[in-house]
Amino acid sequence: MKIAIYQPRVSYYVGGGEIVPLEHAHYLSKIGHDVTIVTTEAPFIKKSDYFVTFCEQNKNISIKYLRVPVDLEWIYKKPAGIDWQRWNEESFYVGRIALDFFSKNKFDVIALHNTLDSIAVPLDQKSVLHLHGYPPSVDSLQAVCLTIPNGLIAVSKYIKEKWQKMVSLPRCEISTNGIRSDYFLPNKDAKKIYDILYIGRLIPIKGVEYLIRSVAIIKKKFPDILVVIAGNGPEKKKLESLTKNLGLSKNINFIGYVKAEDLVSFYNSAKIAILPSYDREGVLTSMLEASSCGIPVITTTACSMREFLKDRVNGLMVKPKDYRSIAKATINLLDNESMRRKIGEKARKTIVSEWDWSKKILKVGKIYEEISNNN
Repeated sequence: MKIAIYQPRVSYYVGGGEIVPLEHAHYLSKIGHDVTIVTTEAPFIKKSDYFVTFCEQNKNISIKYLRVPVDLEWIYKKPAGIDWQRWNEESFYVGRIALDFFSKNKFDVIALHNTLDSIAVPLDQKSVLHLHGYPPSVDSLQAVCLTIPNGLIAVSKYIKEKWQKMVSLPRCEISTNGIRSDYFLPNKDAKKIYDILYIGRLIPIKGVEYLIRSVAIIKKKFPDILVVIAGNGPEKKKLESLTKNLGLSKNINFIGYVKAEDLVSFYNSAKIAILPSYDREGVLTSMLEASSCGIPVITTTACSMREFLKDRVNGLMVKPKDYRSIAKATINLLDNESMRRKIGEKARKTIVSEWDWSKKILKVGKIYEEISNNN
């Protein structure tokens, strides 16, 4: 099957909505499909190291670049990954360029990863839209764009239900994301430099504020506790200020972006991963990565996390926005090395048996084939 993965952001931005399409491309290609990634390129668009590494490691996958004109540079000067408006502006303007490309190049199915990307699909080509998250509300343009694809795939039950509360969805399948268990491996010999790690964007819904506030409580029992916060975003200065005001500057390190090739060693350098997201999230990629490395995860009961994590079995769950609960769960884990080991081992087993991409991609491929063959 000839598949196009249209994702204008994948060349320069790294988030769950960008990592997943690349993983789809890799594994769909491995099971025999002809895959082309269609994305953006311009002198003012800096390719991410993640995308560059992907291209180097997947030379059999075709990359087609849409040349973004200089009069659209204003879009790329806006900070990315904060809200849907920035993504939608890019989808709208770049979509006109993509529509011309797809009018001249035919595929069995075009995979989309943002609602407004649907405007790039000619009426004579079939497409499927992946729903990675959901917006605060659905406007009339988004509602129309949901009717263009021949099929919808939500990344979790939670995401599907949230969309359905706002708008009537056509047929929508659920296919949760996976992880490369043969790459994100535990390293029992790794030195545990950090007690706690967080990795992700620094935006409100990630709940990093509550992690920081929990450290002020944890510090009373573990004065030398060391926490690393990896990632960037508009909340960074606010979170650094909070850290300073709480007297935690010696305990919490902000290290910015972690390169793709350093992720496995980064996860293995910590005893616990805390990922306290509380709104609009699918199954967190960072949760799957940490779990695959055998690192016990503390997350919240919000969003899609329960679709992977079972409390006190392969991780710990706390109430959303509750730093006291985070502190209590963390202290319990830090106090009990045996519990950390058992939860980490169970998390790893869950990944290998149920969440590896080699298993997850089969459902994605099946849905694509059904859409391609459906007249």
